[in-house]
Amino acid sequence: MIIRDAVEADLSAIIEIYNESIPSGKSTADTVPITVEDRIEWFRRFDPAKRPIWVAEESGCVVGCVYLSSFYGGRPAYDKTAEISTYIRLSAQRKGIGTLLKQKMIAACPSLGVENLLSMYFDHNEATKRLNQRFGFKPAGHLTDIADVHGTKRGLVIAILRIPKAAK
Repeated sequence: MIIRDAVEADLSAIIEIYNESIPSGKSTADTVPITVEDRIEWFRRFDPAKRPIWVAEESGCVVGCVYLSSFYGGRPAYDKTAEISTYIRLSAQRKGIGTLLKQKMIAACPSLGVENLLSMYFDHNEATKRLNQRFGFKPAGHLTDIADVHGTKRGLVIAILRIPKAAK
């Protein structure tokens, strides 16, 4: 498995993986598929030195991605806070790829200037809850019944992992 910075040519695979997550209603608040065109500008805002997007590639196929997004619109006071998002191709789930991607991104946080890592997930997403607990994320908030996903009210959990500052 190769984990590398995503390039624009990976965007179609990233969108395909993301769109696979929509029907389950567990991983995204999007309820209809998105297009590459919808996300070109989104993709171009990523910065490998500060807010990267990485892909996991296996046998030449992108099977997952992980990325950091600036919190609260990228306002300067929140510069040391980022949200982590991980998506794995359905056929590649339950093989440890999500764990590996999240682990590597957490390890990179000090060099990326991230001290507060947020994970926001639906309260019925037990897989993400378990993975976050394994890495030491602590619940910091729970917004109940905030989303309507396929006709069902869902809550959003906000969990935080404090990242130790990098040694100088």
